[in-house]
Amino acid sequence: EKSESAMFCAYLDESSEKQDAVFAVGGFVGDEREWVALQSPWLNALPHGVEYFHATDCFGGREQFRGVDILKRTELLDKLTDLILERTIWLVAGVIDVPAYSEFSPKALDNDFLVNRYAAPFGAPVEYSCQAMNRPNEPFPHDVGDVCDFFIEESKYSPSARRTLDNMRSDSVLWWRKRIGSLTVGSKRGSECVPLLQVGDLGAFLAAKKVANAPDGRIGWSKYYDKLLTGRRIFKIVHVDKQSMEKLHGLHEDLKREEAEGRNPWEDF
Repeated sequence: EKSESAMFCAYLDESSEKQDAVFAVGGFVGDEREWVALQSPWLNALPHGVEYFHATDCFGGREQFRGVDILKRTELLDKLTDLILERTIWLVAGVIDVPAYSEFSPKALDNDFLVNRYAAPFGAPVEYSCQAMNRPNEPFPHDVGDVCDFFIEESKYSPSARRTLDNMRSDSVLWWRKRIGSLTVGSKRGSECVPLLQVGDLGAFLAAKKVANAPDGRIGWSKYYDKLLTGRRIFKIVHVDKQSMEKLHGLHEDLKREEAEGRNPWEDF
C-alpha cells in the first residue's frame, strides 16, 4: 500500500538488450503530483485498440502495435516523450553485464552474490530515486521527512525486489535509507493495473539501449534518449560492466571472509 507521507514516486520496469547481454532495471521518478498530471494525457495519447504502451512492441511493430505503421508509431513516441518533458520527472536506471554476473551467480532467482539479475541492478534506481528528493540546487542531503514509494511490475523477481528494499531500509551505512517508502507490485493491465508502469517501461528500454550502444532500428531509439538528455530529464544511469562486477564480487568475498572470522567488516570505515 502507498505510504501516507509519500511525496515522490518511482515507476520501474526491466529491459534486456543485445540478446540478453545487458539487463536494466529503471524508469522514472518524481513528485507524485507530477505523476497525477501525467497519467490521463499519457493514456489518452494511446491509439484506439492499444490497451497499454510497451516500448519494445511500439518500436518494433509487434503485438498490439502490429499493423500500426511507422509514421503513427513515431508520432506516438514523439507525443509520449513530449509529455514526459512537460513534467518534472527523471530517468533513473541500473544496468548490469549479464554474462559477467552469471559467472558468479548462475541461478535464476537466488544466489549468494546480489541474489539475481533483477536484484543486482535494482538498488541503483532505488538509490537515485531517493537522491532525487534533494531540494533543487542543494548538493547535500537533508531530512526531507517524506519518502519515495516504488512501483514495479509483477514477475518472478518481485519477492527479491521486496527483500532488497527491506535490506536497504535496515542498512545504517545508507544515508538515504529512511527515504525508502512502500513497494507496490502491479501490472500494466487488468485488475492489478498500475498505468504509470508504462512510463517506467520506456525508461528501462532506453537505458538498456543506451548502455548496450544498440544500433537504431527503423524507428531510432537514440532520438528519444537525446530528447530526454537535452531536456534534463535523465538523473543517472549506472552500468556495472565486467570489470566492475569482478571488483564487486571481490569485495563481497572479502566481507564474507571477515564476517566468518568474527571481525566487523565496517570497523575501518
